[in-house]
Amino acid sequence: MRRPRLLGLALKNLFAKPATVQFPREKTAIEEDSRGVQFADLKKCTGCSLCALECPADAIKMVPIPQGYEVPSINPRKVYPLIDYSKCVYCYRCVKICPFNAYITTSKFDIAGGTKPDSAEYSLSTLKKVS
Repeated sequence: MRRPRLLGLALKNLFAKPATVQFPREKTAIEEDSRGVQFADLKKCTGCSLCALECPADAIKMVPIPQGYEVPSINPRKVYPLIDYSKCVYCYRCVKICPFNAYITTSKFDIAGGTKPDSAEYSLSTLKKVS
């Protein structure tokens, strides 16, 4: 006796619009205060490594600032926090612990791609290039 109802339901759903959003073809609306990628503003960062010590996921490593960038005088160690977004749990502990308010938070979330996602491009974009 249940077969006619089940068959009707199956036919109805066969011709219905999908219930899911076809991401990435259709962009989804996100909240402005959602937690996306964060990165260090290297003009403010002193290289103290508190963020790397406090990271519960061990996603932050202190790495040297590469040649060709102007190193601010407030960073005598010439290092900056490199965040591995594939390990990051987006707890924002690094943002809260930073005594210099050097972190910039965004709501950017679509960082998947062919390369390992990290904060190098974002952080180094805050420094001037030297020729």
